[in-house]
Formats: sequence, structure tokens, C-alpha cells
Amino acid sequence: MLCKTTCKKCGESFKLDIGKKSIEEVKKQLSKQNGFECPGHHVELNSPMDYWVLGEIIEGSIQSESDWLESMKKNGRILYSNDDVRELFNCTGFSMGIFCGTDKKTKERVLLDFSTSPEGNRYYYRI
Repeated sequence: MLCKTTCKKCGESFKLDIGKKSIEEVKKQLSKQNGFECPGHHVELNSPMDYWVLGEIIEGSIQSESDWLESMKKNGRILYSNDDVRELFNCTGFSMGIFCGTDKKTKERVLLDFSTSPEGNRYYYRI
């Protein structure tokens, strides 16, 4: 089962995979967390329940890694793994997950944002 979720701080909307748990069980579990990384690209040292609003329950499950990668590519994203970023770009700055740097071959300045895949892998893409 999925729960439509929204972050009160950044406004990001996402689906949280809650498995077979009830909303109350999920809230209790999330209340015990002392920190989290929001899909909206901010990190907090409090419980997600201080920020997230859990909404409607819907049938389904989170996309597979391969389906997620394919959907990102269909949206025009060229994805870079952490290793790709180290190999292809020189870092000149890094803030809030945004990578600032230069292309090692072309010397072009680049900004890379990121998304986290269903399996928890971080992928960067040009802004």
C-alpha cells in the first residue's frame, strides 16, 4: 500500500510505501525517528511527523528500480551515478545536494540536482 504524503516545509508530494501497516502504525514508527532526508532535498534532525502530512491510502507499490530509471530517462534526464560524477566532473561547490562543477572534457560549468531511486541510490542530472 502507498500513502500520499506532503511535506509542510518544502511542499514536495510523494508516495510513501507503508506495506500492510495502518496509518497509526506508520505515524508511531516515524515519530520515533530522530532525523530524515525529505524527497524535497532537505535534511532534518527531527521526526518526519513534524513535517509530513500523511494522506490518502492507495493501492500499489513503489516503482521498480528499472522502471524508475526508464521514467527518468523518458523525462529527458541524463543520469549520473556518484562514480560518474567523480569521473566526469570537477567539483567547485556542493550545497543542499546540488553539485556545482565543471565538465572535465569541455570545461563547461554544470549544476547537477539529484533524485533518489526506489532502492535508495542517488542519481544526479543537469539542471
